[in-house]
Amino acid sequence: MVNKKNLNKSFLLLIIILITGCANRGEVGTINKPNSPEEEQSNYIEKNQQFDSSNPFYPLKQSIYDIENEINQLKSKIVEYESKLHNPSINIELLKMIKAPQLKHEIILTNGTIIQGSILSENTEKMIVQTQIGQLTIEKELIIEIKDINPIEPKIIFIKDKTEERIDGETFTYIGDIQNIGGVRADFIRVIYNFWADDTSPVISDSVYIDGNNHVYLNGVISDSNLDPMELGKFYLSINLPDTLNIEYHTREIKWDIFN
Repeated sequence: MVNKKNLNKSFLLLIIILITGCANRGEVGTINKPNSPEEEQSNYIEKNQQFDSSNPFYPLKQSIYDIENEINQLKSKIVEYESKLHNPSINIELLKMIKAPQLKHEIILTNGTIIQGSILSENTEKMIVQTQIGQLTIEKELIIEIKDINPIEPKIIFIKDKTEERIDGETFTYIGDIQNIGGVRADFIRVIYNFWADDTSPVISDSVYIDGNNHVYLNGVISDSNLDPMELGKFYLSINLPDTLNIEYHTREIKWDIFN
């Protein structure tokens, strides 16, 4: 005979199992329910907005700016390096050693061509001429005329109507203008006054550098007593000449140097 107490316990346990199973099926259905496309898009936009508004752990924008600056600096260095490769610097000392040939002669040919250079050698038939582009051999039957070329050099002169002499007791002051009418620059120009006795013997002389153009030389020396072609310069010379010197007359001259 079946025990009534055990039967009641089994029945109660079956009811509990059924209730629990129904509850679990309801929860599973709620979790697995898919979202609509509108809800998915809304969730995606919300997540992106939250990500953009958040502060990054590493300062990304500042790093990109620094990298762009470094790239620009590298580009400028590359451009500078390539410019040096294509435009090599010229050694100044080497240029000083290279000298153009001195032009002494001008040769006129039958076809009207004019050749300037220096005649190295010649015979009855030919002539060898050193020019700025090298040596040329010229048939003498093609030559009409040969002229000498005056060397290109400075030529400094006094401007007569702009020279003044001032006398104050035993102090003589000479003021005037000079000009370079030559073809190249004159360097370290100075005006010299020579004073002579009545027997043409020298008594005293004095000189002064002119007030001209500034020029910086390759060795770093700076001079303001230079004149380029057709430029004007001034001089001012003051000298003490006591009566005991017995000066009869004076002469003047201009000296200069030529530097490359």
